[in-house]
Amino acid sequence: MSTGVIVMSKVPLPGRTKSRLQEKVGAQEAALFHRACLYDLQAVLRTCGMPSRIYIAGGSNKEFCSSFPHPLPEKFSCLVELDWLDFSLFQQHGRNLGERMLCAVQESLTKFRQVILIGSDIPGIDQNLLEQACTELRQHDLVLGPALDGGYYLIGLKSVDPFLFHEIEWGSGQVLEQTLQAARRHQLRTALLPELQDIDRWEDLTAWAGRAEGSRGKPTMTWRYADYLLKRARG
Repeated sequence: MSTGVIVMSKVPLPGRTKSRLQEKVGAQEAALFHRACLYDLQAVLRTCGMPSRIYIAGGSNKEFCSSFPHPLPEKFSCLVELDWLDFSLFQQHGRNLGERMLCAVQESLTKFRQVILIGSDIPGIDQNLLEQACTELRQHDLVLGPALDGGYYLIGLKSVDPFLFHEIEWGSGQVLEQTLQAARRHQLRTALLPELQDIDRWEDLTAWAGRAEGSRGKPTMTWRYADYLLKRARG
């Protein structure tokens, strides 16, 4: 009984994911960008060694694990098949995002002392960040990773606190602040992680890619696919 990681994800197939991004790049390319994010996230989760549970929306577990249905350029052939054998797969349940996250937290806290819930399309999540969240959670009741759009990309908890998931305007720029207000009302000790960019729209992708281009280190698959999309857009 230690720390478990919950990943909330849609099925990474065309038309099932990244609906706002696909308005610019198309359904196939949007799904492949999501697969690139998942490819990198798999590596991070395997390296950090924390047991991980994937909560799936938009299709069955079998569809989540299925091969990509269209031919890919050789340099992206690793995205055709994503290996989920190391991970436990579950279906999301609930009428809105708050209910789905709460259900995942409730189920997972029966197995782990504390949980860290993350999205599946946050390129900046790495082993150091997860370890920082784990450390902060030992000393606080709540850990949040602020997103640039006013939401959050990570929430860490040691107990089931339904008030953190109710009466929140999901999808708005007020999610983080409303969650912090709920935490203050219930006197939760709260820690904040570095702010990151989640990728929902084309503008998010271009902004993130502009910052990531100058970073050092080996390019991730997410960066490589984002760069491919940007070059295609430029013609």
